Amino acid sequence: MKRITIISLIVLLGACNSTAPTKQQQLNKLKGERDKLNTQIARLEAAVDSTSGTNTKTVAVAVSTLEPTVFTDYIEVQGSVDAEKNVTVTAEVPAVITALYVHTGQHVSAGQTLAKLDSKVVGQQIAQLRNQLAYTKNIYDRQQNLWDQNIGTKVQLLTAKNNYENVQKQIEVQQSQLSMYEIKSPITGVVDDVIAKIGQAVSPGVPTFRVVNMTDLKVTGQIGETNISHVNTGDAVEVVFPDLQDTLHTRLTYVSKVVDEVSRAFTVNIRLPHKSVYHPNMLAVIRVISHQDKNAIKVPINVIQHDAKGDYVYISDHNKAKQVHVTISHNYGGYAEVSSGLKAGDQLITAGFENMNEGDSLQVQ
Repeated sequence: MKRITIISLIVLLGACNSTAPTKQQQLNKLKGERDKLNTQIARLEAAVDSTSGTNTKTVAVAVSTLEPTVFTDYIEVQGSVDAEKNVTVTAEVPAVITALYVHTGQHVSAGQTLAKLDSKVVGQQIAQLRNQLAYTKNIYDRQQNLWDQNIGTKVQLLTAKNNYENVQKQIEVQQSQLSMYEIKSPITGVVDDVIAKIGQAVSPGVPTFRVVNMTDLKVTGQIGETNISHVNTGDAVEVVFPDLQDTLHTRLTYVSKVVDEVSRAFTVNIRLPHKSVYHPNMLAVIRVISHQDKNAIKVPINVIQHDAKGDYVYISDHNKAKQVHVTISHNYGGYAEVSSGLKAGDQLITAGFENMNEGDSLQVQ
């Protein structure tokens, strides 16, 4: 009986040992569970990174909605106001001024006498020639009477006539020189400056008066020869007068065909309307339109950044920062025209982009 009990206990223990897992099986099971947990953890980490991101941040920004607008590019140079008829009057002969007939601000006509020069010497010469003229005329008349009476020779008559005519021509020459002793205005205008004084000795080339005609004013400037193919007579132009805070919209009156050898520039002229506010030598800024697009996408130049690929800006895409590379075709006045990369409706980030990274969350203010 005791022997049967021992045998039954051995059989029972064997059965229990056959159903219990081994240590290796337990280890393999735990490793499998660990791998499964690692996979689940990796997926959760990727999901968290895609939503909040480990390198992203929230940035306060200002945005502007891009819309098609007019973009104008100018060639800008400095010019000045000039008078078509702005002349410095000088004497034709050296002499002393004996009389002044005009004052500053007086309106004068072309040919009007402005001053008288000392012409005593010429007057005395003319008086002597008049006496000589009377004498030669008397000789010529006597010789003509003798010739009419068939007395004398033809040579005597022709000699007397020639002497008489020579004196006449000398008087005409002296009278024309006498007119040179008057300083006259070559144009109609206003006496802007009286430089001469009574008793002052003057000579050709020494200024005595300045006469200006204010009805024919123009702005003159010089543009570099690199732009000569872009500027033509009749082109639209803006003339800015900084001191007057005035801008004139007009067209180029004339574009020079010759490039200056020294400055390597060509001259442009713009005729001004008759206004009392414009004065010769006044400064002006000439802006010639070189390019204009009425449906342009333009952005402030200060928002454009640079990397190895070129120029780029940031836009707001569903409240996330998005980097967009752009192509700039023109720039003027603090703005750039974007020919590719942006379109109407894009939300351009105009402030807060300095330390921004793509994907950053945006808080629009």
